[in-house]
Amino acid sequence: MTEVNASAPADSLPHIAALLGGAFGNLRSAIQARAIPGLRPSHYRVMSLIPAEGIRLTELAERATITKAGIGQFMNYLEREGYVSFAGDPADKRAKIVTLTQQGRAAVDVSLHIIAATEERWAQALGAERYRELRQALFEIASTPGATGTDVQH
Repeated sequence: MTEVNASAPADSLPHIAALLGGAFGNLRSAIQARAIPGLRPSHYRVMSLIPAEGIRLTELAERATITKAGIGQFMNYLEREGYVSFAGDPADKRAKIVTLTQQGRAAVDVSLHIIAATEERWAQALGAERYRELRQALFEIASTPGATGTDVQH
């Protein structure tokens, strides 16, 4: 990958999709370097959306912007691997509630630690103020009405 000079004019930089892809690739590489065998970054992301009290699969599918069938496949895999468990929803016998197991919580903790360390490296590289501005700008873009496939979580 070509190193970009920090003072290069904006119009000489790669297009935004390439820049965002590079930044995400940096984070993905950090996660994969410490990943638990059998888990992909997408598994960590979906598991991080499961609150301590559990969540209905349909609501998790909405939060993760994954189809109901897709979230079912995701969760079935994670259940087989011991990261989540299912229980019936007392309010609706047709629905299932998914919760993280102790192993699932540990996996999420690992991913959150890696993300925090990556953010710290980026903040050091950019300086605190520029990094804060970057985060704010990305939040605003992700929150823009009409953006598809986004569900910005705090």
